[in-house]
Amino acid sequence: MYSMDLKRKKAFRYLLYIASTISGILLSVIACHHAKWQEGVFEAVGYRSQKSLIDTTFNRLFDHQLSENLADMQCPGLAVLVIHKDQVVFEKLYGKKSTASNEKIDASSVFRIGSVSKGFAGILAAILIDKKVIELEDPLVLYIPELTIQAKSKDRILRVKHILSHSSGLTEHAYSNLVDDNHDMETIVNYLNRLTPRDSTGKTYAYQNAAFGLIEKVIENATGMTYAEALDFYIFSPLGMCNTSCTYNALCASENVCSGHKFGGSKNGFVPMVFKPHYYNVVSAGGINAPLEDMKKWLHAVMGYNPDVISPNARNIAFSAYVNTSDDDRYFNHWPGFSDSHYGLGWRLITTKNNNLVYHGGLVNGFRTEIAFDRDKDIGVVFLFNSLCGYSSKAVHQFFDLWNIYYGPSTQEQDFL
Repeated sequence: MYSMDLKRKKAFRYLLYIASTISGILLSVIACHHAKWQEGVFEAVGYRSQKSLIDTTFNRLFDHQLSENLADMQCPGLAVLVIHKDQVVFEKLYGKKSTASNEKIDASSVFRIGSVSKGFAGILAAILIDKKVIELEDPLVLYIPELTIQAKSKDRILRVKHILSHSSGLTEHAYSNLVDDNHDMETIVNYLNRLTPRDSTGKTYAYQNAAFGLIEKVIENATGMTYAEALDFYIFSPLGMCNTSCTYNALCASENVCSGHKFGGSKNGFVPMVFKPHYYNVVSAGGINAPLEDMKKWLHAVMGYNPDVISPNARNIAFSAYVNTSDDDRYFNHWPGFSDSHYGLGWRLITTKNNNLVYHGGLVNGFRTEIAFDRDKDIGVVFLFNSLCGYSSKAVHQFFDLWNIYYGPSTQEQDFL
């Protein structure tokens, strides 16, 4: 039955792929080599349109919060921006690319974004679901016939939604060591086949890297592209994310790249780390590299301002709650005013007293990235750290705390001229 369904789907997808390839190639060229992407929208410093939302008083308060925390926590560097109602209202670079040099971070400096890569996988899957290329309820074996692991459920079927929402039932971080040790997906699948879920599939949350990476094989089989090609075709090129990549070689070849840092003790402070190849073997779990100028475009898109690339339905698919994570003993479940948390498709959904957040964090190789936006207040923020300094785990909630205090419980739409 699965074999016949897969043949029909492949025939449909082939026609879809041929029809969209020409337009995709043209779009890629236009996006990355000719068009200036909404240039006026993102002039955050010294620019005032008639309906500018830039509030210089709030920006000074936020800049003070940032500068104070970076100094107190000895953070080597940070790139940060804020988007409110389709406009960048704050954007600033702090510190150096590496403590071993005096080169300052700029908007084109590349960072590793770690598990924030999962949000790209979730959105890519949602786009394909919206286009009827794959389905959320599809059994994984439809795309990965060599996968023999069975769900802990009445029908024993492990589905696409289970791996994207960390609700497979496997123990937390099952075989993440294989990702850390840079094994390929074929090896990882062979090891996953040895496992039996401990918890109820579809009902219990346990964070994964290796199992999450199965979405790559689903997407590759469904589209006929490599996972990297699909990312570029459906997300990077249409959004003009021209300096975003997902390979170790691309990171090492970049002329403008930050070093990740580890704390070397009170005497040495943060010291640069050597680039490592792990997580490029499972890009969906943590292998994307990006500069602030591209993360600006990504935040803008996931907030809903590029419906031609990420449709409202695709966003709703990705940002729906599939499993409750409120009992997970993680830092975000201890943010001030915390109410509850869930996991969507590659994204966390966190409700606090004053905010309805779509969020994810990521850390890898001495880098940490935080991205979040409030779906009700239409305010979003990206932090790119080149260290795991203490401020990195507090930055998101401190930003929203400041925003809520300054603007009150409900943000009023204002024009700042």
